[in-house]
Amino acid sequence: MYAAVSLMRDEGRALDMQQIRAGDSARGNLIVGHEHVAQLGRYADVATLLSGDGAQEPILPPLYDARLSHMGTHGFVLTGLSITGSLAVAQAWWCRPA
Repeated sequence: MYAAVSLMRDEGRALDMQQIRAGDSARGNLIVGHEHVAQLGRYADVATLLSGDGAQEPILPPLYDARLSHMGTHGFVLTGLSITGSLAVAQAWWCRPA
């Protein structure tokens, strides 16, 4: 699904809606799949936002243990974990059709 995605957390801390709406959104091909994650040592549902230009480069860091937490008329929210090095922090993506 081609989507506009806005991050809803910064280093695990929740942003308020004004900050989320004022921030930049990334646009690309949103894919959710079940795959083995070496950092977690298990299989997990992983959301990935890839560039839509054919290069298939990730635009955002993957969202591990992705779960649909809210769906409404203005899109949906995926929640999960973002991993940087050995640190995993809570993250949420606000996804809208682009």
